[in-house]
Amino acid sequence: MEETVHLQSQHTVYSDPFKPWKDVFDHLVCGVVLIDVSTRKIAYANRVALTMTKWEEEEILGGSCHDFICPAEINHCPLLDHARSIDLDERVILGKDGRPIPILKRVTRIEIEGRSYVLESFTDIHAQKERESELETLYGTDTLTGLPNRASLEKIIEDMKMGDPMHPQVHSLIMADLDLFKNINDRFGHQAGDEVLREFGFVLKESMRKIDIVFRWGGEEFLIFARNTESSTATQIAERLRKLVEKTQFPIAGHITASFGIAQSRPGETFEKWFHRTDFCLSKAKHDGRNRIVDWENFVSDSWHQGKIPWIKLLDSPDKELNRQHKELLHRINELLQSMIPLLDDPQRIQKIDSFIAFYREHTRYEEKRFKEIAYPYREFHETEHQRILRDMALMKTKLDSGLGDYFSVVDYIVREIFVYHMSMEDTKFFPYLETKES
Repeated sequence: MEETVHLQSQHTVYSDPFKPWKDVFDHLVCGVVLIDVSTRKIAYANRVALTMTKWEEEEILGGSCHDFICPAEINHCPLLDHARSIDLDERVILGKDGRPIPILKRVTRIEIEGRSYVLESFTDIHAQKERESELETLYGTDTLTGLPNRASLEKIIEDMKMGDPMHPQVHSLIMADLDLFKNINDRFGHQAGDEVLREFGFVLKESMRKIDIVFRWGGEEFLIFARNTESSTATQIAERLRKLVEKTQFPIAGHITASFGIAQSRPGETFEKWFHRTDFCLSKAKHDGRNRIVDWENFVSDSWHQGKIPWIKLLDSPDKELNRQHKELLHRINELLQSMIPLLDDPQRIQKIDSFIAFYREHTRYEEKRFKEIAYPYREFHETEHQRILRDMALMKTKLDSGLGDYFSVVDYIVREIFVYHMSMEDTKFFPYLETKES
Protein backbone atom coordinates (compact mmCIF):
# COMPACT_ATOMS: atom_id res chain seq x y z
CA MET A 1 0.00 0.00 0.00
CA GLU A 2 1.24 3.45 -0.86
CA GLU A 3 2.32 5.67 1.97
CA THR A 4 0.56 9.04 2.26
CA VAL A 5 2.23 11.97 3.98
CA HIS A 6 -0.09 13.97 6.27
CA LEU A 7 0.57 17.69 6.72
CA GLN A 8 -1.51 19.37 9.40
CA SER A 9 -1.09 23.02 10.27
CA GLN A 10 -0.79 23.96 13.91
CA HIS A 11 -2.87 27.03 13.17
CA THR A 12 -6.60 26.82 13.61
CA VAL A 13 -8.17 28.05 10.34
CA TYR A 14 -6.76 29.15 6.95
CA SER A 15 -8.83 30.22 3.96
CA ASP A 16 -5.75 29.28 1.90
CA PRO A 17 -4.78 25.73 3.02
CA PHE A 18 -1.26 26.11 1.54
CA LYS A 19 -0.39 29.35 3.33
CA PRO A 20 1.62 27.67 6.14
CA TRP A 21 3.69 25.71 3.58
CA LYS A 22 4.24 28.30 0.83
CA ASP A 23 7.36 29.76 2.46
CA VAL A 24 8.82 26.27 2.61
CA PHE A 25 7.90 25.32 -0.97
CA ASP A 26 9.01 28.68 -2.41
CA HIS A 27 12.49 28.34 -0.88
CA LEU A 28 13.11 24.91 -2.39
CA VAL A 29 15.51 24.70 -5.36
CA CYS A 30 13.17 22.32 -7.20
CA GLY A 31 9.78 22.89 -8.82
CA VAL A 32 6.73 21.86 -6.81
CA VAL A 33 3.19 21.38 -8.11
CA LEU A 34 0.22 20.22 -6.02
CA ILE A 35 -2.68 18.53 -7.83
CA ASP A 36 -6.03 18.05 -6.13
CA VAL A 37 -6.79 14.31 -6.41
CA SER A 38 -10.57 14.77 -6.46
CA THR A 39 -10.69 17.46 -9.16
CA ARG A 40 -7.39 16.71 -10.98
CA LYS A 41 -6.72 20.44 -11.09
CA ILE A 42 -3.51 22.28 -10.22
CA ALA A 43 -3.97 23.72 -6.74
CA TYR A 44 -0.52 25.21 -6.22
CA ALA A 45 2.79 25.77 -8.05
CA ASN A 46 5.88 27.19 -6.40
CA ARG A 47 8.14 29.92 -7.82
CA VAL A 48 10.66 27.49 -9.33
CA ALA A 49 7.91 25.57 -11.18
CA LEU A 50 6.47 28.80 -12.58
CA THR A 51 9.89 30.13 -13.60
CA MET A 52 10.85 26.84 -15.22
CA THR A 53 7.64 26.50 -17.27
CA LYS A 54 7.18 30.29 -17.81
CA TRP A 55 3.52 30.14 -16.75
CA GLU A 56 1.97 32.86 -14.60
CA GLU A 57 0.30 31.72 -11.37
CA GLU A 58 -3.12 33.02 -12.39
CA GLU A 59 -2.83 31.13 -15.72
CA ILE A 60 -2.00 27.77 -14.24
CA LEU A 61 -3.99 27.51 -10.99
CA GLY A 62 -7.27 25.67 -11.42
CA GLY A 63 -6.21 24.20 -14.74
CA SER A 64 -5.45 20.59 -15.61
CA CYS A 65 -1.79 19.63 -15.42
CA HIS A 66 -2.26 17.97 -18.83
CA ASP A 67 -3.21 21.30 -20.38
CA PHE A 68 -0.23 23.15 -18.94
CA ILE A 69 2.61 20.71 -18.36
CA CYS A 70 2.13 17.27 -19.92
CA PRO A 71 -0.41 17.26 -22.82
CA ALA A 72 0.92 13.88 -23.99
CA GLU A 73 -0.68 12.29 -20.89
CA ILE A 74 -4.14 13.74 -21.49
CA ASN A 75 -7.01 11.49 -20.35
CA HIS A 76 -4.48 9.14 -18.76
CA CYS A 77 -2.46 9.56 -15.62
CA PRO A 78 -0.82 6.58 -13.90
CA LEU A 79 -0.17 8.78 -10.85
CA LEU A 80 -3.81 9.66 -10.27
CA ASP A 81 -5.46 6.60 -11.85
CA HIS A 82 -3.36 3.97 -10.10
CA ALA A 83 -2.10 5.83 -7.02
CA ARG A 84 1.52 5.34 -8.09
CA SER A 85 4.54 7.06 -6.63
CA ILE A 86 7.67 7.99 -8.57
CA ASP A 87 11.09 8.28 -7.07
CA LEU A 88 13.70 10.12 -9.15
CA ASP A 89 12.40 9.19 -12.60
CA GLU A 90 13.44 11.02 -15.77
CA ARG A 91 10.49 12.60 -17.59
CA VAL A 92 9.79 15.47 -19.98
CA ILE A 93 7.39 18.35 -19.35
CA LEU A 94 6.40 21.22 -21.63
CA GLY A 95 6.91 24.91 -20.95
CA LYS A 96 4.44 27.59 -21.96
CA ASP A 97 6.33 28.08 -25.24
CA GLY A 98 6.01 24.37 -26.07
CA ARG A 99 9.68 23.73 -25.29
CA PRO A 100 10.31 20.23 -23.89
CA ILE A 101 12.10 20.35 -20.52
CA PRO A 102 13.84 17.16 -19.32
CA ILE A 103 13.35 16.73 -15.57
CA LEU A 104 14.14 14.41 -12.70
CA LYS A 105 10.83 13.85 -10.98
CA ARG A 106 9.60 12.64 -7.60
CA VAL A 107 5.88 12.16 -6.93
CA THR A 108 3.99 11.21 -3.80
CA ARG A 109 0.54 11.63 -2.30
CA ILE A 110 0.03 13.94 0.62
CA GLU A 111 -2.87 15.22 2.73
CA ILE A 112 -3.17 18.89 3.66
CA GLU A 113 -5.93 19.89 6.04
CA GLY A 114 -7.68 16.57 5.39
CA ARG A 115 -7.66 16.84 1.58
CA SER A 116 -5.66 14.55 -0.76
CA TYR A 117 -3.12 15.95 -3.20
CA VAL A 118 -0.45 14.63 -5.52
CA LEU A 119 2.82 16.45 -4.83
CA GLU A 120 5.14 16.57 -7.83
CA SER A 121 8.66 17.87 -7.26
CA PHE A 122 11.05 18.11 -10.19
CA THR A 123 14.51 19.37 -11.12
CA ASP A 124 15.50 20.70 -14.54
CA ILE A 125 18.21 18.40 -15.96
CA HIS A 126 18.50 19.86 -19.46
CA ALA A 127 22.14 20.87 -18.84
CA GLN A 128 22.97 17.27 -17.88
CA LYS A 129 21.17 15.97 -20.99
CA GLU A 130 23.04 18.43 -23.20
CA ARG A 131 26.35 17.20 -21.78
CA GLU A 132 25.34 13.59 -22.39
CA SER A 133 24.35 14.47 -25.95
CA GLU A 134 27.67 16.23 -26.53
CA LEU A 135 29.55 13.18 -25.29
CA GLU A 136 27.48 10.86 -27.47
CA THR A 137 28.10 13.07 -30.51
CA LEU A 138 31.81 13.29 -29.71
CA TYR A 139 32.29 9.56 -29.33
CA GLY A 140 29.58 8.40 -31.78
CA THR A 141 28.14 5.95 -29.25
CA ASP A 142 24.82 5.77 -27.44
CA THR A 143 25.59 5.69 -23.72
CA LEU A 144 22.62 3.46 -22.81
CA THR A 145 23.01 0.61 -25.32
CA GLY A 146 26.63 0.98 -26.45
CA LEU A 147 25.41 1.02 -30.07
CA PRO A 148 26.49 3.61 -32.65
CA ASN A 149 24.33 6.75 -32.59
CA ARG A 150 23.01 9.17 -35.21
CA ALA A 151 26.34 10.94 -35.61
CA SER A 152 27.95 7.64 -36.61
CA LEU A 153 25.22 6.98 -39.15
CA GLU A 154 25.71 10.39 -40.76
CA LYS A 155 29.42 9.64 -41.19
CA ILE A 156 28.62 6.29 -42.83
CA ILE A 157 26.10 7.89 -45.19
CA GLU A 158 28.68 10.51 -46.21
CA ASP A 159 31.23 7.76 -46.87
CA MET A 160 28.64 5.89 -48.89
CA LYS A 161 28.17 8.95 -51.14
CA MET A 162 31.88 8.81 -51.98
CA GLY A 163 31.29 5.61 -53.99
CA ASP A 164 30.99 5.37 -57.78
CA PRO A 165 28.09 7.70 -58.74
CA MET A 166 27.71 5.87 -62.08
CA HIS A 167 27.12 2.53 -60.34
CA PRO A 168 25.40 3.32 -57.05
CA GLN A 169 24.88 0.41 -54.69
CA VAL A 170 21.47 -0.44 -53.30
CA HIS A 171 21.11 -0.38 -49.52
CA SER A 172 18.13 -0.64 -47.22
CA LEU A 173 17.11 1.00 -43.97
CA ILE A 174 15.17 -1.05 -41.43
CA MET A 175 13.56 0.95 -38.62
CA ALA A 176 12.53 -1.03 -35.55
CA ASP A 177 10.31 0.31 -32.78
CA LEU A 178 9.14 -1.43 -29.61
CA ASP A 179 5.35 -1.58 -29.47
CA LEU A 180 3.63 0.21 -26.56
CA PHE A 181 6.97 0.97 -24.93
CA LYS A 182 5.44 3.92 -23.06
CA ASN A 183 3.28 1.44 -21.13
CA ILE A 184 6.44 -0.27 -19.88
CA ASN A 185 7.81 3.02 -18.52
CA ASP A 186 4.46 3.90 -16.94
CA ARG A 187 3.97 0.49 -15.35
CA PHE A 188 7.49 -0.48 -14.30
CA GLY A 189 9.40 2.81 -14.30
CA HIS A 190 12.13 4.44 -16.36
CA GLN A 191 14.89 2.13 -15.10
CA ALA A 192 12.99 -0.96 -16.24
CA GLY A 193 12.44 0.71 -19.61
CA ASP A 194 16.18 1.25 -19.94
CA GLU A 195 16.80 -2.46 -19.27
CA VAL A 196 14.33 -3.38 -22.00
CA LEU A 197 16.03 -1.01 -24.47
CA ARG A 198 19.45 -2.49 -23.67
CA GLU A 199 18.14 -6.01 -24.29
CA PHE A 200 16.36 -4.95 -27.49
CA GLY A 201 19.56 -3.38 -28.80
CA PHE A 202 21.51 -6.52 -27.89
CA VAL A 203 18.99 -8.80 -29.66
CA LEU A 204 19.13 -6.71 -32.83
CA LYS A 205 22.93 -6.44 -32.87
CA GLU A 206 23.56 -10.15 -32.22
CA SER A 207 21.04 -11.21 -34.86
CA MET A 208 22.29 -9.10 -37.79
CA ARG A 209 24.81 -9.96 -40.47
CA LYS A 210 28.38 -8.74 -40.09
CA ILE A 211 27.99 -6.27 -42.95
CA ASP A 212 24.99 -4.57 -41.29
CA ILE A 213 25.08 -1.89 -38.57
CA VAL A 214 22.50 -1.35 -35.83
CA PHE A 215 22.05 2.21 -34.51
CA ARG A 216 20.16 3.60 -31.55
CA TRP A 217 18.12 6.29 -33.29
CA GLY A 218 16.42 7.67 -30.18
CA GLY A 219 13.78 6.67 -27.65
CA GLU A 220 12.61 3.14 -28.41
CA GLU A 221 13.55 3.43 -32.10
CA PHE A 222 16.52 1.59 -33.62
CA LEU A 223 17.75 1.90 -37.20
CA ILE A 224 19.50 -0.87 -39.12
CA PHE A 225 21.68 0.00 -42.10
CA ALA A 226 21.57 -3.10 -44.32
CA ARG A 227 24.44 -2.81 -46.79
CA ASN A 228 24.13 -3.96 -50.41
CA THR A 229 20.64 -5.18 -49.65
CA GLU A 230 17.43 -4.80 -51.63
CA SER A 231 14.17 -4.34 -49.78
CA SER A 232 13.00 -7.91 -50.48
CA THR A 233 16.00 -9.30 -48.55
CA ALA A 234 15.61 -6.59 -45.88
CA THR A 235 12.01 -7.74 -45.39
CA GLN A 236 13.18 -11.30 -44.77
CA ILE A 237 15.70 -9.99 -42.22
CA ALA A 238 13.04 -7.90 -40.49
CA GLU A 239 10.63 -10.84 -40.31
CA ARG A 240 13.31 -12.96 -38.65
CA LEU A 241 13.92 -10.15 -36.14
CA ARG A 242 10.20 -9.67 -35.52
CA LYS A 243 9.75 -13.34 -34.62
CA LEU A 244 12.87 -13.31 -32.45
CA VAL A 245 11.72 -10.26 -30.47
CA GLU A 246 8.30 -11.86 -30.02
CA LYS A 247 9.90 -14.94 -28.44
CA THR A 248 12.40 -13.06 -26.24
CA GLN A 249 11.81 -12.84 -22.49
CA PHE A 250 12.71 -9.23 -21.71
CA PRO A 251 13.84 -8.11 -18.23
CA ILE A 252 10.87 -7.24 -15.97
CA ALA A 253 8.48 -6.56 -18.90
CA GLY A 254 8.40 -10.15 -20.19
CA HIS A 255 7.22 -10.73 -23.76
CA ILE A 256 6.80 -7.68 -25.99
CA THR A 257 6.60 -7.07 -29.75
CA ALA A 258 8.15 -4.72 -32.29
CA SER A 259 7.12 -3.12 -35.58
CA PHE A 260 9.38 -2.54 -38.59
CA GLY A 261 9.51 -0.13 -41.53
CA ILE A 262 11.75 -0.72 -44.57
CA ALA A 263 12.85 1.43 -47.50
CA GLN A 264 15.41 0.78 -50.21
CA SER A 265 17.77 3.58 -51.29
CA ARG A 266 17.14 5.49 -54.51
CA PRO A 267 19.76 7.09 -56.77
CA GLY A 268 20.07 10.82 -56.10
CA GLU A 269 17.73 10.76 -53.10
CA THR A 270 18.78 12.61 -49.96
CA PHE A 271 19.20 10.63 -46.78
CA GLU A 272 16.47 12.71 -45.16
CA LYS A 273 13.89 11.58 -47.73
CA TRP A 274 15.12 7.99 -47.63
CA PHE A 275 14.70 8.06 -43.87
CA HIS A 276 11.24 9.68 -44.21
CA ARG A 277 10.08 6.79 -46.42
CA THR A 278 11.37 4.31 -43.83
CA ASP A 279 9.74 6.20 -40.98
CA PHE A 280 6.46 6.37 -42.89
CA CYS A 281 6.47 2.58 -43.29
CA LEU A 282 7.15 2.14 -39.57
CA SER A 283 4.28 4.51 -38.72
CA LYS A 284 1.97 2.57 -41.04
CA ALA A 285 3.00 -0.73 -39.43
CA LYS A 286 2.19 0.62 -35.97
CA HIS A 287 -1.12 2.18 -37.05
CA ASP A 288 -2.12 -1.02 -38.90
CA GLY A 289 -1.99 -2.98 -35.64
CA ARG A 290 1.70 -3.26 -34.60
CA ASN A 291 3.92 -6.39 -34.54
CA ARG A 292 4.24 -6.28 -38.32
CA ILE A 293 6.42 -5.09 -41.22
CA VAL A 294 5.68 -2.53 -43.93
CA ASP A 295 8.06 -2.28 -46.88
CA TRP A 296 8.02 0.81 -49.08
CA GLU A 297 8.36 -1.07 -52.36
CA ASN A 298 5.40 -3.33 -51.54
CA PHE A 299 3.35 -0.38 -50.30
CA VAL A 300 3.95 1.57 -53.54
CA SER A 301 3.44 -1.49 -55.75
CA ASP A 302 0.13 -2.33 -54.08
CA SER A 303 -1.00 1.29 -54.32
CA TRP A 304 -0.15 1.59 -58.04
CA HIS A 305 -1.68 -1.75 -59.01
CA GLN A 306 -4.84 -1.23 -57.01
CA GLY A 307 -5.03 2.44 -57.93
CA LYS A 308 -5.66 3.26 -54.29
CA ILE A 309 -3.74 4.38 -51.21
CA PRO A 310 -5.69 3.58 -48.03
CA TRP A 311 -6.35 6.18 -45.35
CA ILE A 312 -4.18 5.56 -42.29
CA LYS A 313 -4.98 6.48 -38.69
CA LEU A 314 -1.70 8.41 -38.55
CA LEU A 315 -3.46 11.17 -40.52
CA ASP A 316 -6.35 11.59 -38.07
CA SER A 317 -6.23 15.03 -36.48
CA PRO A 318 -8.39 16.88 -33.91
CA ASP A 319 -9.35 19.42 -36.61
CA LYS A 320 -12.44 18.19 -38.50
CA GLU A 321 -11.94 20.53 -41.45
CA LEU A 322 -8.28 19.51 -41.76
CA ASN A 323 -9.35 15.85 -41.73
CA ARG A 324 -11.90 16.53 -44.47
CA GLN A 325 -9.29 18.28 -46.63
CA HIS A 326 -6.69 15.55 -46.11
CA LYS A 327 -9.22 12.88 -47.07
CA GLU A 328 -10.16 14.90 -50.15
CA LEU A 329 -6.46 15.19 -51.08
CA LEU A 330 -6.05 11.43 -50.73
CA HIS A 331 -9.22 10.86 -52.78
CA ARG A 332 -7.79 13.05 -55.55
CA ILE A 333 -4.42 11.28 -55.37
CA ASN A 334 -6.22 7.96 -55.78
CA GLU A 335 -8.07 9.36 -58.80
CA LEU A 336 -4.69 10.22 -60.35
CA LEU A 337 -3.40 6.72 -59.59
CA GLN A 338 -6.49 5.13 -61.14
CA SER A 339 -6.03 7.21 -64.29
CA MET A 340 -2.63 5.47 -64.69
CA ILE A 341 -4.23 2.03 -65.10
CA PRO A 342 -4.10 1.24 -68.88
CA LEU A 343 -7.57 -0.32 -69.00
CA LEU A 344 -8.98 2.83 -67.47
CA ASP A 345 -7.26 5.30 -69.80
CA ASP A 346 -8.56 8.67 -68.69
CA PRO A 347 -8.76 11.53 -71.23
CA GLN A 348 -9.25 13.97 -68.33
CA ARG A 349 -5.79 13.31 -66.83
CA ILE A 350 -4.40 16.80 -67.39
CA GLN A 351 -7.50 18.48 -66.01
CA LYS A 352 -7.26 16.32 -62.90
CA ILE A 353 -3.70 17.55 -62.34
CA ASP A 354 -4.91 21.17 -62.66
CA SER A 355 -7.77 20.49 -60.25
CA PHE A 356 -5.45 18.80 -57.76
CA ILE A 357 -2.99 21.72 -57.76
CA ALA A 358 -5.81 24.23 -57.24
CA PHE A 359 -7.26 22.25 -54.33
CA TYR A 360 -3.83 21.78 -52.75
CA ARG A 361 -3.21 25.55 -52.93
CA GLU A 362 -6.49 26.19 -51.06
CA HIS A 363 -5.55 23.52 -48.53
CA THR A 364 -2.22 25.21 -47.76
CA ARG A 365 -4.06 28.47 -47.06
CA TYR A 366 -6.26 26.75 -44.50
CA GLU A 367 -3.27 25.10 -42.80
CA GLU A 368 -1.37 28.39 -42.65
CA LYS A 369 -4.40 30.10 -41.09
CA ARG A 370 -4.46 27.40 -38.40
CA PHE A 371 -0.71 27.82 -37.80
CA LYS A 372 -1.34 31.43 -36.80
CA GLU A 373 -4.26 30.48 -34.55
CA ILE A 374 -2.29 27.85 -32.61
CA ALA A 375 1.03 29.80 -32.69
CA TYR A 376 2.79 26.83 -34.31
CA PRO A 377 6.53 27.33 -33.64
CA TYR A 378 7.64 25.69 -36.93
CA ARG A 379 5.19 27.67 -39.04
CA GLU A 380 7.86 29.37 -41.18
CA PHE A 381 9.52 26.11 -42.24
CA HIS A 382 6.18 24.46 -43.00
CA GLU A 383 4.99 27.40 -45.12
CA THR A 384 8.30 27.34 -47.03
CA GLU A 385 7.65 23.66 -47.80
CA HIS A 386 4.20 24.58 -49.13
CA GLN A 387 5.78 27.13 -51.47
CA ARG A 388 8.41 24.63 -52.66
CA ILE A 389 5.81 21.97 -53.48
CA LEU A 390 3.59 24.42 -55.32
CA ARG A 391 6.58 25.69 -57.36
CA ASP A 392 7.63 22.13 -58.21
CA MET A 393 4.13 21.15 -59.34
CA ALA A 394 3.75 24.31 -61.43
CA LEU A 395 7.06 23.59 -63.18
CA MET A 396 6.16 19.93 -63.81
CA LYS A 397 2.75 20.95 -65.16
CA THR A 398 4.37 23.47 -67.53
CA LYS A 399 6.68 20.73 -68.87
CA LEU A 400 3.72 18.39 -69.20
CA ASP A 401 1.77 20.97 -71.21
CA SER A 402 4.75 21.56 -73.52
CA GLY A 403 5.30 17.86 -74.12
CA LEU A 404 8.62 17.77 -72.26
CA GLY A 405 7.29 16.03 -69.16
CA ASP A 406 5.40 12.82 -68.50
CA TYR A 407 2.24 12.15 -66.50
CA PHE A 408 3.78 9.30 -64.49
CA SER A 409 6.51 11.57 -63.05
CA VAL A 410 3.93 14.13 -61.91
CA VAL A 411 1.78 11.51 -60.14
CA ASP A 412 4.86 9.86 -58.62
CA TYR A 413 5.95 13.27 -57.26
CA ILE A 414 2.50 13.92 -55.77
CA VAL A 415 2.43 10.53 -54.02
CA ARG A 416 5.96 10.86 -52.61
CA GLU A 417 6.22 14.57 -51.84
CA ILE A 418 2.68 15.38 -50.78
CA PHE A 419 1.27 12.17 -49.31
CA VAL A 420 4.37 10.57 -47.81
CA TYR A 421 6.83 13.38 -47.06
CA HIS A 422 4.41 16.21 -46.37
CA MET A 423 1.01 14.92 -45.20
CA SER A 424 2.30 11.86 -43.35
CA MET A 425 5.41 13.48 -41.88
CA GLU A 426 5.35 17.29 -41.72
CA ASP A 427 1.60 17.72 -41.23
CA THR A 428 1.39 15.22 -38.37
CA LYS A 429 4.04 17.19 -36.47
CA PHE A 430 1.58 19.99 -35.68
CA PHE A 431 -1.29 17.67 -34.63
CA PRO A 432 -0.21 17.72 -30.94
CA TYR A 433 -0.42 21.53 -30.98
CA LEU A 434 -3.98 21.26 -32.32
CA GLU A 435 -4.83 18.80 -29.52
CA THR A 436 -3.50 21.17 -26.87
CA LYS A 437 -5.45 24.07 -28.38
CA GLU A 438 -8.68 22.05 -28.61
CA SER A 439 -8.38 20.77 -25.03
